Amino acid sequence: MHYYQKLLLILSVLGGLLNLVAAPANRPAPALPVSVSSANYAGTPREELRRLAADKPQVNPVALAAGPLATPQSYVFAPGELYESDVPYDVVCRQLAMALAQKGYRNAADVQGRIAQPNKIELILRISSGGRRWREPTVRVDNLSWRQGLVDRHLSPLTVGGAQAAWEHRSGGNDDALAGAIQAQNTGASASVGAASQVGVQFSGYDSTRDFFLLVLDAFGSQDLLEKQSRAQRRWTTFVALPREDHRNFSEVLGTMLRVATPYFGETTRGLQMFTDARASVKLGELEILDSDVRPPAPEKK
Repeated sequence: MHYYQKLLLILSVLGGLLNLVAAPANRPAPALPVSVSSANYAGTPREELRRLAADKPQVNPVALAAGPLATPQSYVFAPGELYESDVPYDVVCRQLAMALAQKGYRNAADVQGRIAQPNKIELILRISSGGRRWREPTVRVDNLSWRQGLVDRHLSPLTVGGAQAAWEHRSGGNDDALAGAIQAQNTGASASVGAASQVGVQFSGYDSTRDFFLLVLDAFGSQDLLEKQSRAQRRWTTFVALPREDHRNFSEVLGTMLRVATPYFGETTRGLQMFTDARASVKLGELEILDSDVRPPAPEKK
């Protein structure tokens, strides 16, 4: 073999080896699992709730032992924060109703939204769902009322490099601003900004803002809402999330999210529950949107 041909061959082999070494830094981040975080505010003492929420994430935990309610509870749905989605709100309600029935929650409204006995409704379940930017898919442990949504609307802006940057560490946003604030303070960010994420530290990938599909259910007592209105406290919240990968639609993953979340409705979780096993496998075609789901049947002609 000619000298120059040998040289080119050696350079080619070396180039291939260098590409292999550099490849991991250029690979996309691995897909994150379906996750569930749930808090029963009414049934769990506040200090215990804080301790359980701060526990390390549980990856593929054993099946939750909690069964259906000893006494079924009736509810109606209410729309919360609805984000980008190819699933109509009515269909989300119908799918949720089937999952909640397994836990002993009974929808007081029929398929056309009519309520036969409104005075017997015990819960108002507020739904927030769809795709949006997010960071840590966890519930909050502080006192929450109806007027507070997924994030606290009463944030104090933080000055970072002369710029104002409002930050709620769960929802994320300007990751660079948060990192700069933490570095500048050395001892960690204040509670209003959020210190280094416990979830992000223990499970790589939740330390930055990315696209998520979210399904959040907030439960309120119907009598509480009548008496206290926007100041009514939440009974429980269940927060389900799935990173938005491969340009999937919400309709393709909603069935999987509900299957994973069903045991946790109304419960309190020990840390973030993360599922990467068969329970979290996305089965395309699992959610079937029928025309009857979108439009209620026309009334019969007399």
